[in-house]
Amino acid sequence: TNHAMHRRFPILVTLALLSAALPAQTPHTIRIEPLRNEKWWGLFAGGGPAQPFAAPFDSSDCDSCGTFAIPFMISNGGRMMWSSAPADVVFDGSLFTVTPSGTQPTVAKGGRTLREAYLYCVHKYAWPKGTAPARHPFMRPVYDTGLSEALIAAGGTALLAAADSITAHGYPPGLLLIPDGWQDNSGEGGLDRNLYASFRDTADELTRRGFDVMFTVTPYIPAAGQRYIEARRKGMLLEDAEGRPAVIRLPSGYYACLDVTLPEVTAYFGELLDNLRKEGITALRFDCHRALDILPPGERTERYLTAWAALGERYGAAMYPLAEQTQTQWRPYSVALSPEISWESMRRALTDAIHAGLTGHIYPYLSLTSSAGHCSDETMLLRAVQLALFMPIAAVPPDGSLFPTGTCRKEMEKAVGLRMEMNGYMEELLQEAGTTGEPLMRHMEYQFPGQGFWDCTDQYMLGSRYLVAPVLDDTGRRTVRLPRGTWISADGTRYKGPRVINVDVSDGSIPLFRLR
Repeated sequence: TNHAMHRRFPILVTLALLSAALPAQTPHTIRIEPLRNEKWWGLFAGGGPAQPFAAPFDSSDCDSCGTFAIPFMISNGGRMMWSSAPADVVFDGSLFTVTPSGTQPTVAKGGRTLREAYLYCVHKYAWPKGTAPARHPFMRPVYDTGLSEALIAAGGTALLAAADSITAHGYPPGLLLIPDGWQDNSGEGGLDRNLYASFRDTADELTRRGFDVMFTVTPYIPAAGQRYIEARRKGMLLEDAEGRPAVIRLPSGYYACLDVTLPEVTAYFGELLDNLRKEGITALRFDCHRALDILPPGERTERYLTAWAALGERYGAAMYPLAEQTQTQWRPYSVALSPEISWESMRRALTDAIHAGLTGHIYPYLSLTSSAGHCSDETMLLRAVQLALFMPIAAVPPDGSLFPTGTCRKEMEKAVGLRMEMNGYMEELLQEAGTTGEPLMRHMEYQFPGQGFWDCTDQYMLGSRYLVAPVLDDTGRRTVRLPRGTWISADGTRYKGPRVINVDVSDGSIPLFRLR
């Protein structure tokens, strides 16, 4: 396999599909010949079932050749390919050869545009037995406590203070997301009593204030201490090729990874999560995406993700990282600025989130938890926070500790205010998505077909009304491509599209336009 096959996000496929497949080489094989000027997007299965990753199919790029597992492809010509189970797809630079692993794949024309192909495929094939995705449970902002070093390990009292601070600043109550690090690492693995002496009392107080709490569950344990020694003795850890426990470096230190495919590990997690339920903790975010860095691609990764997803489903996990979207395609997911906040990681995360929307992953959220506290460039951090704010599930800093003073603090507060003004509109979109299955964060080609936006991955539409152009460098300028129509910027300036404009963003603002 080539390097591109190991990335785990959906991407653009610059190919075309014949409306009728060529004669099959075998009764179960379909050959698809690329046509000129038709572009394709797809959901590619990597190490686990329906796990997205990047593999650009471009006849001019030999790295795009290879074997891929693909259940779902759509084109901006209105064509689609659907397979009930990921089909093995070989691309040799000029031809697809599709071999199903289950039933025969369907190749059809669903309309004339990318949007029509998407809706046709989703409503006819992607919803089992006609069941639409569940309505998104987080209509309110997500206040990511991992964005504030003061709150990461401060416990219940600090959460109450953060909730009061949020409402005092005029922001609505929402969901307080607790990152990994709430566990007692001495051996018990439950709530750290130094942080949460009585979490039920804290939860009751937060509920009275209108807030909910979500805890992040991971399979990582510190690579030292009693829990590590006991887990290693019992053979409960993932191992490297030399048979030693594999170690992951996270911002907070070095960690080993529990092997959730083992019954004793599943039982351990079951006991831990049962205890959390007794404490009144019901909302969970399951996150094992760093384990994918040490798992070899193939069957072992598939088993791991399947076991992790089954555990999450059993305990009602409500959010996953995109790399772990196995059997949970219609659930909210997060993309991360990995391994750290940088201009490149922001561009990559934005592209991943936009393309994921074309494959049924319609509720994106940008997680800054693991990297925000380790970014020394205040301007870059501001742009990362703005990127997170204007995704469908808005990640909002819970206090002002990220930007204590100056221009960045002022622009962060302005961006939060703009996003809060859109809450009513976003709630309408979220409710509609539970019925239509349309992505909230839309590729420009999806919303404006035939206007030359097929390769545009640095700006997007929130629904049909707002164009968002996140700032992804430090030049102080932002080029924005406006489609046909009248566009009104946040300061009230009107622009007649189609046109390309250069926006001065040296003041820290983010370009946001409303279609009149």
